[in-house]
Parts: sequence; C-alpha cells; structure tokens
Amino acid sequence: MRCLASTVPFPGAGDNLKAIFSKTVALSKDVMCSPESYPPTRRFLICFLLLADKLSGPVSMAEVDQLVRGLGADFADCYTDAREPFPTSLVLKIAAMSIMLAENALAPGVDHVQPKLIPAFVVELMLTLLNVTIHQLREQFSAPETQLNASNLQQGGEDERIVKCLQTISTQSLLLPIKVLSDWLKVRHHLIAQDLTPDFWGKFGDLLNLFPHTQHLLKLVQEGFVHQKVALPEDVSVRGLAPLSTLHSQLVFPPLSTDLGLLEEFALRILCLRSVGQFAAALRPRPGLQHDPSSDMYTSFQAKAQSDDRMRSITERTMKAMAHQRLQMDIKALEYSVSANQYDSLSPFLVPVTSTVCLHLRTVKLLVATQRSVIIIPKQVIQDLDTLKKNRENHFAREAIKYFESMFKNGNWWLRSQGDQELLPVCMGAAVGWCNHVYIMYVRGGVYYVCGRINLRH
Repeated sequence: MRCLASTVPFPGAGDNLKAIFSKTVALSKDVMCSPESYPPTRRFLICFLLLADKLSGPVSMAEVDQLVRGLGADFADCYTDAREPFPTSLVLKIAAMSIMLAENALAPGVDHVQPKLIPAFVVELMLTLLNVTIHQLREQFSAPETQLNASNLQQGGEDERIVKCLQTISTQSLLLPIKVLSDWLKVRHHLIAQDLTPDFWGKFGDLLNLFPHTQHLLKLVQEGFVHQKVALPEDVSVRGLAPLSTLHSQLVFPPLSTDLGLLEEFALRILCLRSVGQFAAALRPRPGLQHDPSSDMYTSFQAKAQSDDRMRSITERTMKAMAHQRLQMDIKALEYSVSANQYDSLSPFLVPVTSTVCLHLRTVKLLVATQRSVIIIPKQVIQDLDTLKKNRENHFAREAIKYFESMFKNGNWWLRSQGDQELLPVCMGAAVGWCNHVYIMYVRGGVYYVCGRINLRH
C-alpha cells in the first residue's frame, strides 16, 4: 500500500512490489483454472493484486476489462460468504489501493489503459459497500428493540433515542472505508462524474436518510467540530495518500488531536458523509442529489423523473390495452353483422374507392383486422390521396396516406396496393369525362381480382 501511495521512490519499494506481484501471478493461474476452490475473499485479493500488477505496465484492454468486471462481482460475493469476512482494516487498505490505481489510470500521459475502467471499478466498490451497509442497517432498525430511523427520530427527538440509534450505527464498520471513498469522490468528482450514476446517488441518499438528522447530531459533537477538524481513525489509516493530502492538511492528527468517544466519532463521521450529500446537491449543471432542508432528507435527482417516466409508460400501456380491447370489440361487432347478413361471407377481395378510405378509414382498418377479406388499394386511390393531401384542411387524406405507407412498409397479407399489371379490359363503351374514367379504372381492377380468384370469363 505504501509503495502505491508514495509519490517519490524509496528504498525497497521496487523489490517489495516485485515479490508481491510474482507470488500473485503464480496464485492467479490456480484461481483462473479452479475459482470455486478459493473462498471469495481470497479470490478477490489475488485478482485485485493481479490487476495492480497488470496496471504497472503495458496491458491489453481485454485483460483489464475481464479483471475489473470479475472483481466487482467477487467483492460483492465476499459479503454473502460467512466463512471469511473482511476485516475493516483490510477493506480500508483495499479502498486506499483502489484509489491509487484509479489515480495512476487518470494521470496525464497514461496511454496503456483506458482511464474509465479503474475509476468505474472504485465507484462499483463503493456501491457494494453502500448496499451492504444499507441492508444491515435496515435489518437492525426493523428489529423490535431498535425500531429507529431518521423519520421516527424526527417525531420523538429524545436524546435517548438518538444515542440508541448511534449505538446501532456504530456497529457498521464499513462506514470507515465509505468515508474515505467519499472524500476521494469529492476531490476527483470532475474526472469521474460519468461513473456516478443516478443509481449510485440514489443509494448514497438512502444511506444518509437512515442516519439521524443533522440537528440531532450536533448535540453530540463538540463545538467547533461541526466541520471536520479532527482526524478520524480512517483518516489516520490513509494519511499520506496523495489525492487526499489537501483535505488531510486541514485536520489535526494524533497525538495533537482531541480523543473522541465512540458515539461522538460516529456522529462526526455521519456529518462528514452528510456534507458529501450537500456537495452532490450543489453540483451544477447536473446535481447528484436533491436535499430537502425542512426534512433533512435526500432523494436522487433523477428519481422523480424516472418515477414520472414509469408512470407515463404505465399510462401508455394502459391506453394501448384499452384501445386494443376496443378494437377487438369493434371487430367482433363487425363480424357479427357480417355473419347476420344474407351472404355467408364477404367477398375475398374488397376494393375501396377514394371517398371510402378518406371518410371511413376506421372501417377499412377494422376490415383488415377481421382477416376475412384482402383489401386492395387501387393505384387511382393512391394518386387521388396524393393530390388531396396537398390541401392543408384535408387531414383525412393525410391520415389515410400515413396509415397505408406504414402498413405497406411493414407488410400485411390482408392489405396491399394494386400492382401495375393488375388490370383487365372491360366493354363499357368510351369513357366520357374524368369521373367515368376513374370509375372504369376501379372496375378494371375489380374484374382482375374476381377473375383471378374464381376464374370467370367475360
């Protein structure tokens, strides 16, 4: 950890790293061949050190991508495996080393690895820690003896309840690495903003909402410590970490610092995490969280928008379902009227005229949906619609054209356009006037389909 955190070389650093990495490479071959034979904790540590080794020099993107994706899943598995739980001190070291790996990847001039992968991995680690802590706190708060959270503390407000709540929270040692990663997040936010998704901020807000409100915490923190001035144990553990040097320079470290009691220490830690929530709420142009000062509660900035999108999607699906149901009812009504007719069935081919598709387009759609007859749209109708749609007031023609274009493009056996050769001559005398000409074109098309269907002669 010291080798990775140091900004200048020191004696023995290179040898230490070589010894660790050479042992890791040998073990990693076993892990890759039989991962199930290793508990998640050990598997994660071996692969984590292997990633650090890979990033120390040129490496292929495929190798890094595979390791990063596997590490995120392994780290989450470590908290579902009770055989070998992570000690807090080890998680702190992993957090610090992850930060340094991310810093190396983000350093100017680094071109042997894609910078986005490692910071995204660090954010994924923090998201796992948030999920585990939130789950454990909710379980503890739901127990009959500790049914406390931020909302009922607001209602009660008794010091005894606040103390009891903090005693429960003080069992969550993962808050220490979460605090370290949160400090780094503030420092490097401009470089990793693309990895801080609404899901991440939503989880961070959920954690903050499980804590007592700020006004209750202030009763347990010494005056002048509202903004962190004393180093917490996790700050001492990662002291000298280059990215956090500016923040640490403002803190008083042992032996000069004042000793804090356990509850006072956790109260100060929660205030530090809440300050990150306020930082996220103040981000521009895209805040990560929304903060309600009256309730001291946090919500994801996009949570409401996503909720609105879900409601809009539900409404659209409901409307489509209702429209489909209405269409089915209309089809059944049409089929009933057809079956009640003196004819056994409709003609196998129906050829509508222009006025029909303009004024009774809904009926045409219903006939298509019944799948009882093939609807043929004559070329003459298409030409008429093209002419009529130029009139802005004739929305019927535009709607018909739009419907036919969509159906022809997607293909529907029950609706098709007339082919160029789908005409037969008829003996009706000379066509006098345009109307008679159009009528004859309809008849010639209709005769073609009748003859083609039942093989009739003139």
